[in-house]
Amino acid sequence: MPVGGEQYGAWYDHAAAEAAVAFFPTYLRHTEAQWWGQPFHLAPWQAKIVRTVFGWKRADGTRLIRELYLEVPRKNGKTEFAAGLSILMLIGDGEFGGQVYSAAVDKDQAKIVFNKASVMVGLCEELMQAVEVYKTSLYCPELAASFKPLSAKPGSKHGFSPSGGIYDEIHEWPSGDLQDVVHKGAIARRQPLEVYTTTAGEHGKGYGWEVHERAVAILKGEVIDPTFLPVIFAADPEDDWTDPATWAKANPGYGVSVKADFLKTECANAQGKLRKEADFKRFHLNMWVDQVITTGLPMDKWDACRITPVTLAELAGRPCWGGLDLSTTTDLTALCLVSPKLDGSGYDVWWRFWLPVSSDRDLRERCKRDRVDFAKWIAEGWIRPTEGNTVDYDVIRAEITGQGEGAEQLGDWTPITEMVDLKELAIDRWNSSQITTQLTNDGVTMVPFGQGYASMSAPSKEFERLIIAGELNHGGNPVARWMATCVAYDTDGRDNIAPVKPDRRGTPKRIDGIVAGTMAVGRAMVAEPGGGGIEVPEDYEVPTA
Repeated sequence: MPVGGEQYGAWYDHAAAEAAVAFFPTYLRHTEAQWWGQPFHLAPWQAKIVRTVFGWKRADGTRLIRELYLEVPRKNGKTEFAAGLSILMLIGDGEFGGQVYSAAVDKDQAKIVFNKASVMVGLCEELMQAVEVYKTSLYCPELAASFKPLSAKPGSKHGFSPSGGIYDEIHEWPSGDLQDVVHKGAIARRQPLEVYTTTAGEHGKGYGWEVHERAVAILKGEVIDPTFLPVIFAADPEDDWTDPATWAKANPGYGVSVKADFLKTECANAQGKLRKEADFKRFHLNMWVDQVITTGLPMDKWDACRITPVTLAELAGRPCWGGLDLSTTTDLTALCLVSPKLDGSGYDVWWRFWLPVSSDRDLRERCKRDRVDFAKWIAEGWIRPTEGNTVDYDVIRAEITGQGEGAEQLGDWTPITEMVDLKELAIDRWNSSQITTQLTNDGVTMVPFGQGYASMSAPSKEFERLIIAGELNHGGNPVARWMATCVAYDTDGRDNIAPVKPDRRGTPKRIDGIVAGTMAVGRAMVAEPGGGGIEVPEDYEVPTA
């Protein structure tokens, strides 16, 4: 008996449980791959869930369990199972005027379960006689009951009366507003059933995490709620994520729908790549990941890089590719040069930073506000201050080419273009037209460089790879290291990434040097053969000038 079931007078209806299990192979057929059209025989773990949900009753004969939480890795048949449950709720419950809904973060996602259910109906002659299939609904005339997809926009859903709901991939839901509307609408039903299905998401984020925490608390016995059935298949944090035994533990369909060879390949591809490792743990081991930690740079590897001093004198005469990340007020402006190491193993990297400083008081306040000792870095020569409240682009231009109004401030500084063979200088397209034009007129090959996934993804991955391999000689630059600790990476969900500040509003964190370094690496990656570049990945999209 589920813990606490005695308060509802709970009893087990063996006949109802077995009838629910038998419903699947009797009326339902698989809709994919080699199982297409075959009877849907439940796997042992699925059959256990069905027996528990449909077998345990309250004293009045209605279902004890009103909510099922199923958290399982990808490719374990979760969606197929949810589609079968939706048809069972539509017909098997015998609810007159029943309303079953498949809800998700958007209509297309919600239709995934619905479409599978529609195909299942079409594969069974008996179901075709009982259920009418429409583009956006399944309708059972005998019960006047329907099953429809529902998008996660709760505002227009008030007033309906659901008897069942499938909430798909709730780790993507920003809030539980839609579930709340469905839940409140089901109050008039005699035995409503709400089914949450999901894979793991981001630790502490969104509605999925909220329900996950509730499920874990019930599993641990911290919360007693016999009406809520939590089912979680996942690896534990201490498990070896590369061990096939861990894969089998987390995947109930291991060896059937989840192929061992596939996981072996995915695991091998993920090793040494933080984001791929995080994705493997999340999607295939069902482990909730910390977005900031798993998508930052590996600072232990940064500190372990083979470091030698990198100065302009060290780079004199050598081919270099540059990245220039501009700022206006609070951010630093960063210039980064990368040059292939003389032994061919990675890059030597040199940075120059500029910071607007209007007065000594302004500098002290900035150091206090950002909790960074800019004054020390200025004294040591890692940062050059520019007068005023905004970075003086004339000074930047002068340091690069020796031209323009800022040239008089150079002192004994030798312009960069007179020291190194600057092949190209990448620059953010936004708000850079003037200095781009000026540097172009000074003879620098300027390359506008987008900051989105298309342009930044491959260089970001290569930047990380260089760090992990120990092939990024960053010269021990303390400003660049600080920025490396600040950066995080956004993803578009298709394995493309771009560097961002992890908390963008009002944050003292700065990532300008990493952005500049990533752009510089991006241009070196597409250098002509023999020019010091590296092999370009097949999926790399060249930034358009």
